[in-house]
Amino acid sequence: MSELSRPVVARRAVFLVGGYERNDAEGFFRRIGRELERFCVCWSVDARMDVPVHADDHSSATATVHYTGPDGGCDADITFLSFDDIVRRDGARAFPVRLWAYLLAFFDYVVSGTMFRFFQTNWRFALYFLYPFVALLGFLWLGHVAFRIVSLLGLPGGAILPAAAGAAVAYAAGRYLGKRYFVFHLMDLWSFSREHLHCRRTDMDGRVQSWVAMIDGRLSEGRHDEVLLIGHSTGGALILDVAALLADRLEKKGESVNFTLLTVGSTSLKVALHPAAARARERLAALAKCSEIRWAEFQALTDIINFYKCDPYRLAGLTHQRRDVFPQQFQVRFREMLKPDVYKRIKRNFFRVHYQFISANSRRYFYDFFMICCGTRRLEEARPGFLPLAGVDPEKVKGTS
Repeated sequence: MSELSRPVVARRAVFLVGGYERNDAEGFFRRIGRELERFCVCWSVDARMDVPVHADDHSSATATVHYTGPDGGCDADITFLSFDDIVRRDGARAFPVRLWAYLLAFFDYVVSGTMFRFFQTNWRFALYFLYPFVALLGFLWLGHVAFRIVSLLGLPGGAILPAAAGAAVAYAAGRYLGKRYFVFHLMDLWSFSREHLHCRRTDMDGRVQSWVAMIDGRLSEGRHDEVLLIGHSTGGALILDVAALLADRLEKKGESVNFTLLTVGSTSLKVALHPAAARARERLAALAKCSEIRWAEFQALTDIINFYKCDPYRLAGLTHQRRDVFPQQFQVRFREMLKPDVYKRIKRNFFRVHYQFISANSRRYFYDFFMICCGTRRLEEARPGFLPLAGVDPEKVKGTS
């Protein structure tokens, strides 16, 4: 059997934490089903997904993807680690409570100097951080304009009518624009991030512990050739917590700590750069001490919601004595992953671009989320210059149609 056709991974376990969003496991796997169809067309392979099985506590769901291609076959057990119920509870709070929590978070990041560290490391992400606050100021400005206009009319009642008009305009603008452009959702995101790094989210801590216990149980079965712990967006920070606690749990049981970390479009530095995030940095330092753990991070310039060309370990103020690079960083270009018409359609939609990290490609490229999760090759082979299924490194290929 040739090297190209020899399966390297016949069975894989994938555990994925997504971003801070309201998408539940059912929504996630519906999306995966659609993206798998595009993946199959792009690579001329076959991949079919079983019906997802939900955990009793609804904190996760697992579906097996059966992959068949010229490189052989692989069964990938993909588990979505869900915390959408926590996100929904945050969003269901009364607006004054949400606003107060957000303002506390915003000024915490400013006063602690974390916002300025954002500008030092990646100014584009810093602008993303400022976006909800600037939008709120914009709503107030529209209300102020309405107040001034009505005041000029000289209507009876003094400032009552102008104030009512201003409040109505500010409310209407916020209700429509704030929802349409995710302003209020991002307010909740920053509130959550602050509370989590300050260790004030017992609900999230409990969820992480339940994930760790579940993953430990799966690993004890010993039937997977590769185990991937993947974090996207805010999940890039949460998966580091999961990995550290899982490694500690396995070490205490005297078992091998052997899995691979993959962070894509990660925002873990929004936690690690904060001076109060001592727990996050301690866990990150502990991960580096486990020599069997590999960590790869993929970043993209086009995505403003990640820290492009930033080392999340070094910038957290940490050093290690490992001989390998930890984490290994790779920069990807969405323009080369997608057909021109597709890229043109999405490139100005910042949130859609952010999700390209976990979406199907329309052009063959060294980074392909579904090839990493479902194909027979190990994550270590997803590197610039290597094209899956080609078996060689012709002309240091970056991408091909």
